[in-house]
Amino acid sequence: MILASLLAAASLAAAEAVSPFAAIDLAWLNKGYNARERVSGTNGDLSSSAVIYTPAEGGGDRLEVYVVAKGKAYLGFTHPSTVERLEFDPSPAGRFADMYHDGSLTVAYRATRASLGATELNVLRWKRFKIERVATFPEGRFLRLESGPVVAARELPLGRYLSMGCEDFGTISRTAFKTTLHAPRDGGFRDVSAKNPGFYTDEIARKEKALARLKGDLEKNAGEYLGLAISTYYDYSVLGRGREGWKRLREFFKIPPMAPASVKTCMASMEKDLRGKLEIPAAWP
Repeated sequence: MILASLLAAASLAAAEAVSPFAAIDLAWLNKGYNARERVSGTNGDLSSSAVIYTPAEGGGDRLEVYVVAKGKAYLGFTHPSTVERLEFDPSPAGRFADMYHDGSLTVAYRATRASLGATELNVLRWKRFKIERVATFPEGRFLRLESGPVVAARELPLGRYLSMGCEDFGTISRTAFKTTLHAPRDGGFRDVSAKNPGFYTDEIARKEKALARLKGDLEKNAGEYLGLAISTYYDYSVLGRGREGWKRLREFFKIPPMAPASVKTCMASMEKDLRGKLEIPAAWP
Protein backbone atom coordinates (compact mmCIF):
# COMPACT_ATOMS: atom_id res chain seq x y z
CA MET A 1 0.00 0.00 0.00
CA ILE A 2 2.79 2.41 0.95
CA LEU A 3 4.68 1.51 -2.21
CA ALA A 4 1.57 2.13 -4.33
CA SER A 5 1.08 5.55 -2.73
CA LEU A 6 4.70 6.47 -3.33
CA LEU A 7 4.44 5.39 -6.97
CA ALA A 8 1.24 7.41 -7.43
CA ALA A 9 2.85 10.49 -5.87
CA ALA A 10 5.91 10.08 -8.06
CA SER A 11 3.73 9.68 -11.15
CA LEU A 12 1.77 12.83 -10.28
CA ALA A 13 4.95 14.79 -9.67
CA ALA A 14 6.27 13.72 -13.07
CA ALA A 15 2.98 14.69 -14.73
CA GLU A 16 2.97 18.09 -13.03
CA ALA A 17 6.44 18.72 -14.41
CA VAL A 18 4.90 18.40 -17.88
CA SER A 19 1.41 19.85 -17.20
CA PRO A 20 0.31 22.21 -14.43
CA PHE A 21 -3.19 20.72 -14.76
CA ALA A 22 -2.36 17.19 -13.67
CA ALA A 23 -3.19 17.83 -10.02
CA ILE A 24 -6.27 19.87 -10.93
CA ASP A 25 -7.63 17.16 -13.23
CA LEU A 26 -6.93 14.51 -10.61
CA ALA A 27 -8.73 16.51 -7.93
CA TRP A 28 -11.84 16.78 -10.12
CA LEU A 29 -11.56 13.11 -11.07
CA ASN A 30 -11.68 12.24 -7.37
CA LYS A 31 -14.89 14.27 -7.15
CA GLY A 32 -16.43 12.30 -10.03
CA TYR A 33 -15.67 14.72 -12.89
CA ASN A 34 -13.82 13.99 -16.12
CA ALA A 35 -12.08 16.61 -18.26
CA ARG A 36 -14.18 16.36 -21.46
CA GLU A 37 -12.93 19.32 -23.50
CA ARG A 38 -9.92 21.57 -23.27
CA VAL A 39 -8.77 24.51 -25.39
CA SER A 40 -5.61 26.54 -24.87
CA GLY A 41 -4.10 29.76 -26.10
CA THR A 42 -0.91 31.78 -25.72
CA ASN A 43 -0.63 35.52 -25.33
CA GLY A 44 2.86 36.92 -24.85
CA ASP A 45 4.60 35.22 -21.93
CA LEU A 46 1.33 33.80 -20.58
CA SER A 47 -0.89 30.95 -21.64
CA SER A 48 -4.46 30.10 -20.79
CA SER A 49 -6.45 26.89 -20.74
CA ALA A 50 -10.22 26.45 -20.58
CA VAL A 51 -11.51 23.06 -19.40
CA ILE A 52 -15.01 21.61 -19.30
CA TYR A 53 -15.47 18.98 -16.60
CA THR A 54 -18.39 16.55 -16.87
CA PRO A 55 -19.78 14.54 -13.92
CA ALA A 56 -19.57 10.79 -14.49
CA GLU A 57 -22.96 10.19 -12.88
CA GLY A 58 -24.90 12.89 -14.69
CA GLY A 59 -25.73 16.47 -13.82
CA GLY A 60 -24.44 19.84 -14.93
CA ASP A 61 -21.00 20.50 -16.40
CA ARG A 62 -18.39 22.86 -15.00
CA LEU A 63 -16.13 25.26 -16.91
CA GLU A 64 -12.85 26.48 -15.46
CA VAL A 65 -10.43 28.87 -17.16
CA TYR A 66 -6.86 29.18 -15.94
CA VAL A 67 -3.95 31.50 -16.63
CA VAL A 68 -0.58 29.74 -16.61
CA ALA A 69 2.51 31.63 -15.53
CA LYS A 70 5.91 30.09 -14.78
CA GLY A 71 4.46 26.60 -14.86
CA LYS A 72 1.69 27.28 -12.36
CA ALA A 73 -2.05 27.46 -13.16
CA TYR A 74 -4.18 30.22 -11.60
CA LEU A 75 -7.97 29.98 -11.72
CA GLY A 76 -9.41 33.07 -13.42
CA PHE A 77 -13.02 32.16 -14.27
CA THR A 78 -15.50 29.43 -13.46
CA HIS A 79 -19.00 28.52 -14.62
CA PRO A 80 -20.43 25.89 -12.28
CA SER A 81 -23.78 24.33 -13.07
CA THR A 82 -26.14 21.71 -11.77
CA VAL A 83 -28.23 21.35 -14.92
CA GLU A 84 -26.44 22.91 -17.92
CA ARG A 85 -24.57 21.15 -20.68
CA LEU A 86 -21.47 23.20 -21.56
CA GLU A 87 -19.47 23.05 -24.78
CA PHE A 88 -17.06 25.27 -26.63
CA ASP A 89 -18.57 27.03 -29.62
CA PRO A 90 -17.88 25.04 -32.82
CA SER A 91 -16.82 28.19 -34.67
CA PRO A 92 -13.24 29.52 -34.52
CA ALA A 93 -14.44 31.75 -31.66
CA GLY A 94 -14.45 28.65 -29.45
CA ARG A 95 -10.66 28.36 -29.71
CA PHE A 96 -9.09 31.50 -28.16
CA ALA A 97 -9.56 34.00 -30.99
CA ASP A 98 -8.01 37.42 -31.53
CA MET A 99 -11.42 39.08 -31.80
CA TYR A 100 -10.60 42.62 -30.67
CA HIS A 101 -7.00 43.06 -31.92
CA ASP A 102 -6.13 44.86 -28.69
CA GLY A 103 -3.81 42.39 -27.01
CA SER A 104 -6.62 40.26 -25.59
CA LEU A 105 -7.99 36.88 -26.67
CA THR A 106 -11.54 35.58 -26.46
CA VAL A 107 -13.12 32.16 -26.12
CA ALA A 108 -16.82 31.39 -26.61
CA TYR A 109 -18.84 28.57 -25.12
CA ARG A 110 -22.46 27.45 -25.10
CA ALA A 111 -24.62 26.62 -22.09
CA THR A 112 -27.71 24.52 -22.82
CA ARG A 113 -30.64 23.68 -20.58
CA ALA A 114 -32.18 20.64 -22.20
CA SER A 115 -35.33 20.83 -20.08
CA LEU A 116 -36.14 24.25 -21.58
CA GLY A 117 -34.61 23.68 -24.98
CA ALA A 118 -32.67 26.90 -24.42
CA THR A 119 -29.05 27.73 -25.23
CA GLU A 120 -26.91 30.75 -24.36
CA LEU A 121 -23.71 31.80 -26.08
CA ASN A 122 -21.14 33.20 -23.66
CA VAL A 123 -18.04 35.15 -24.69
CA LEU A 124 -15.04 35.45 -22.37
CA ARG A 125 -12.22 37.96 -22.81
CA TRP A 126 -8.73 37.25 -21.47
CA LYS A 127 -6.05 39.88 -21.04
CA ARG A 128 -3.04 39.17 -18.82
CA PHE A 129 -4.42 37.89 -15.50
CA LYS A 130 -7.98 39.11 -16.07
CA ILE A 131 -10.68 36.87 -17.51
CA GLU A 132 -14.18 38.31 -17.76
CA ARG A 133 -17.46 37.42 -19.42
CA VAL A 134 -18.19 40.29 -21.81
CA ALA A 135 -21.43 39.02 -23.35
CA THR A 136 -24.20 36.46 -23.09
CA PHE A 137 -26.53 35.97 -26.05
CA PRO A 138 -29.72 33.87 -26.00
CA GLU A 139 -29.61 31.32 -28.83
CA GLY A 140 -26.50 33.12 -30.08
CA ARG A 141 -24.49 31.99 -33.07
CA PHE A 142 -21.55 33.52 -34.93
CA LEU A 143 -22.10 34.60 -38.52
CA ARG A 144 -19.86 36.24 -41.10
CA LEU A 145 -21.71 38.92 -43.05
CA GLU A 146 -20.42 41.34 -45.66
CA SER A 147 -19.97 43.88 -42.87
CA GLY A 148 -17.83 41.45 -40.86
CA PRO A 149 -18.30 38.87 -38.09
CA VAL A 150 -21.38 39.21 -35.90
CA VAL A 151 -23.35 37.29 -33.33
CA ALA A 152 -27.01 36.67 -34.19
CA ALA A 153 -29.03 36.43 -30.96
CA ARG A 154 -32.65 35.31 -30.66
CA GLU A 155 -34.61 36.48 -27.63
CA LEU A 156 -38.25 35.95 -26.71
CA PRO A 157 -39.62 39.37 -25.65
CA LEU A 158 -43.12 37.96 -25.15
CA GLY A 159 -41.94 35.01 -23.06
CA ARG A 160 -40.78 31.46 -23.73
CA TYR A 161 -44.37 30.19 -23.83
CA LEU A 162 -46.65 32.76 -25.45
CA SER A 163 -50.21 31.72 -24.70
CA MET A 164 -53.06 33.37 -26.56
CA GLY A 165 -56.69 32.38 -26.76
CA CYS A 166 -60.22 32.62 -25.45
CA GLU A 167 -63.14 30.29 -24.87
CA ASP A 168 -63.39 29.14 -28.48
CA PHE A 169 -59.73 28.95 -29.47
CA GLY A 170 -56.27 28.94 -27.97
CA THR A 171 -52.66 28.33 -28.92
CA ILE A 172 -49.18 28.40 -27.40
CA SER A 173 -46.16 29.64 -29.31
CA ARG A 174 -42.50 29.01 -28.51
CA THR A 175 -41.06 30.56 -31.66
CA ALA A 176 -41.81 34.29 -31.39
CA PHE A 177 -38.11 35.17 -31.65
CA LYS A 178 -36.68 38.63 -32.10
CA THR A 179 -33.33 38.42 -33.88
CA THR A 180 -30.62 41.00 -33.22
CA LEU A 181 -27.09 41.30 -34.59
CA HIS A 182 -24.08 42.25 -32.47
CA ALA A 183 -20.54 43.04 -33.59
CA PRO A 184 -17.40 42.94 -31.42
CA ARG A 185 -16.39 46.50 -30.50
CA ASP A 186 -14.12 48.02 -27.85
CA GLY A 187 -13.83 44.89 -25.74
CA GLY A 188 -17.57 44.20 -25.85
CA PHE A 189 -20.37 44.00 -28.40
CA ARG A 190 -22.51 46.61 -30.12
CA ASP A 191 -25.97 46.16 -31.66
CA VAL A 192 -25.53 46.51 -35.43
CA SER A 193 -28.93 45.19 -36.50
CA ALA A 194 -29.92 48.37 -38.34
CA LYS A 195 -26.65 48.33 -40.28
CA ASN A 196 -27.38 44.96 -41.87
CA PRO A 197 -30.68 45.32 -43.78
CA GLY A 198 -29.79 42.54 -46.21
CA PHE A 199 -29.80 39.99 -43.40
CA TYR A 200 -33.35 40.91 -42.38
CA THR A 201 -34.60 41.04 -45.96
CA ASP A 202 -33.39 37.48 -46.44
CA GLU A 203 -34.93 36.42 -43.12
CA ILE A 204 -38.32 37.85 -44.10
CA ALA A 205 -38.26 36.01 -47.43
CA ARG A 206 -37.34 32.74 -45.71
CA LYS A 207 -39.99 33.08 -43.01
CA GLU A 208 -42.75 34.12 -45.38
CA LYS A 209 -42.16 30.96 -47.41
CA ALA A 210 -42.49 28.94 -44.21
CA LEU A 211 -45.66 30.84 -43.26
CA ALA A 212 -47.22 30.03 -46.62
CA ARG A 213 -46.62 26.32 -45.99
CA LEU A 214 -47.99 26.44 -42.44
CA LYS A 215 -51.11 28.36 -43.43
CA GLY A 216 -52.43 25.30 -45.24
CA ASP A 217 -53.39 23.76 -41.89
CA LEU A 218 -53.66 26.54 -39.31
CA GLU A 219 -55.68 24.41 -36.93
CA LYS A 220 -52.67 22.12 -36.55
CA ASN A 221 -49.90 24.71 -36.97
CA ALA A 222 -51.42 27.73 -35.19
CA GLY A 223 -48.72 28.07 -32.52
CA GLU A 224 -45.80 27.77 -34.93
CA TYR A 225 -47.48 30.07 -37.44
CA LEU A 226 -48.19 32.75 -34.86
CA GLY A 227 -44.64 32.66 -33.52
CA LEU A 228 -43.12 32.88 -36.98
CA ALA A 229 -45.49 35.72 -37.94
CA ILE A 230 -44.45 37.69 -34.84
CA SER A 231 -40.79 37.00 -35.60
CA THR A 232 -41.31 38.34 -39.12
CA TYR A 233 -42.92 41.46 -37.67
CA TYR A 234 -39.78 42.08 -35.62
CA ASP A 235 -37.66 41.76 -38.78
CA TYR A 236 -39.81 44.34 -40.57
CA SER A 237 -39.44 46.66 -37.58
CA VAL A 238 -35.64 46.58 -37.80
CA LEU A 239 -35.96 47.72 -41.42
CA GLY A 240 -38.20 50.61 -40.37
CA ARG A 241 -41.24 48.90 -41.92
CA GLY A 242 -43.06 47.94 -38.76
CA ARG A 243 -46.44 49.03 -40.06
CA GLU A 244 -46.11 46.69 -43.04
CA GLY A 245 -45.05 43.91 -40.70
CA TRP A 246 -48.10 44.47 -38.48
CA LYS A 247 -50.38 44.37 -41.52
CA ARG A 248 -48.99 40.98 -42.46
CA LEU A 249 -49.17 39.74 -38.88
CA ARG A 250 -52.87 40.61 -38.73
CA GLU A 251 -53.52 38.02 -41.44
CA PHE A 252 -53.25 35.41 -38.71
CA PHE A 253 -56.52 36.68 -37.27
CA LYS A 254 -58.46 36.69 -40.53
CA ILE A 255 -61.35 34.24 -40.55
CA PRO A 256 -64.05 33.36 -43.12
CA PRO A 257 -67.02 35.79 -43.22
CA MET A 258 -69.38 32.92 -42.41
CA ALA A 259 -67.62 32.06 -39.15
CA PRO A 260 -69.78 32.13 -35.98
CA ALA A 261 -70.00 35.44 -34.14
CA SER A 262 -68.33 33.90 -31.09
CA VAL A 263 -65.27 32.96 -33.16
CA LYS A 264 -65.08 36.46 -34.65
CA THR A 265 -65.24 37.96 -31.16
CA CYS A 266 -62.55 35.58 -29.96
CA MET A 267 -60.11 36.43 -32.78
CA ALA A 268 -60.76 40.17 -32.37
CA SER A 269 -59.96 39.83 -28.68
CA MET A 270 -56.70 37.99 -29.42
CA GLU A 271 -55.67 40.60 -31.97
CA LYS A 272 -56.30 43.36 -29.45
CA ASP A 273 -54.26 41.49 -26.84
CA LEU A 274 -51.33 41.06 -29.22
CA ARG A 275 -51.52 44.71 -30.27
CA GLY A 276 -51.02 45.63 -26.64
CA LYS A 277 -48.15 43.17 -26.12
CA LEU A 278 -46.31 44.53 -29.15
CA GLU A 279 -47.17 48.16 -28.31
CA ILE A 280 -48.57 48.76 -31.78
CA PRO A 281 -49.34 52.47 -32.40
CA ALA A 282 -53.03 53.30 -32.21
CA ALA A 283 -52.87 54.97 -35.64
CA TRP A 284 -52.05 51.65 -37.29
CA PRO A 285 -55.17 49.73 -38.41
